[in-house]
Amino acid sequence: MMKKIISALLALTMVFALVACGSNGGQSQTEAPDLQAYYDDFMASLGDNAPMMMAIEGDMLESAYPGLSDYTLKQSVLQMAGISAVAFEMALVETESEEDAQAVEEIFQARVDSQIQGGAMYPATIEAWENASVLVEGCVVALIVAGEDQTAAVDAFTALFA
Repeated sequence: MMKKIISALLALTMVFALVACGSNGGQSQTEAPDLQAYYDDFMASLGDNAPMMMAIEGDMLESAYPGLSDYTLKQSVLQMAGISAVAFEMALVETESEEDAQAVEEIFQARVDSQIQGGAMYPATIEAWENASVLVEGCVVALIVAGEDQTAAVDAFTALFA
């Protein structure tokens, strides 16, 4: 008798769990990671080797990422090195939809292409841009240009979704 009651309760619990999971309108229930925390943690991990960074905003935002301001972003961390001779840039955004994420991916890729085709002025910065990563995880899009720290930056980003 006790086994039947426990089995019924477990079955009922599973039904409620399935109903709860299925009632999200087809959107993923997984919450995006805190992009600012990722950026802060990664930059802190560089210690004294971290470049001086500045926010990409205002006219600079439209110049670097034309069209990005057309999208509503749930989160955004847009930072570039304060010195043009240093190729270090992180653009991390969470969009409202995966369709918007695909459009932002194209904007970020256009940034990479423009830097490779004459935007970057030094051989080392061109090489860093050639190794840039544009990554999409659901509604989160990242552009990571981190020079010799590229692999570590990408690995730390992808670990957020593991």
